Amino acid sequence: MKVQVYPPPFAKLKDLDEDGMLILEAGATLYTVYRRLWIPLALQPLVICNVNYERVKMKTRLRDGDIISFILPLAGG
Repeated sequence: MKVQVYPPPFAKLKDLDEDGMLILEAGATLYTVYRRLWIPLALQPLVICNVNYERVKMKTRLRDGDIISFILPLAGG
């Protein structure tokens, strides 16, 4: 199956094609995407991740065509 990924800036993009698509095996979870993007364990709690624009748990099973986006909290002043 293919999912669209909008990765965080520090992710490793070698598994994404030129359109930002990631090929996964059936039954893959959001955790699988984290592993494939090499998101460091220490940074995982700081990253907000949405599947189809909804916040979900890491064990959520993905479906073909899902959109996965990452948001980093920002601070400023």
